[in-house]
Amino acid sequence: MKCIMKQVFKKEGGCDMKTRKEFLEAVMKMANLKDLKQADEAARAVISLTKLIIGEELSQKIADVSPSDLREGWESIRVAQMDDYERDELLFETGEVSEEVAG
Repeated sequence: MKCIMKQVFKKEGGCDMKTRKEFLEAVMKMANLKDLKQADEAARAVISLTKLIIGEELSQKIADVSPSDLREGWESIRVAQMDDYERDELLFETGEVSEEVAG
């Protein structure tokens, strides 16, 4: 992971990634995922939850300072809804989701 972080961050600080592909390749390596599809799914989940936590204003600030391709990716991911989280938590715990929650 240390090697990956050296590749991603410049000595003077800041990120050297400019594209979604570069971002997903870093996610794939850091999370030991088998391909970019898994990395995309993981990144979307984490970004969606992050947006829920940080709120719209900070989310927009992140988009504003991101390179254009990364900004497009960030903006294309919707904010997680608490219902999504509750449904996923129930699915994880029980292996099934009631029709009320699946909604």
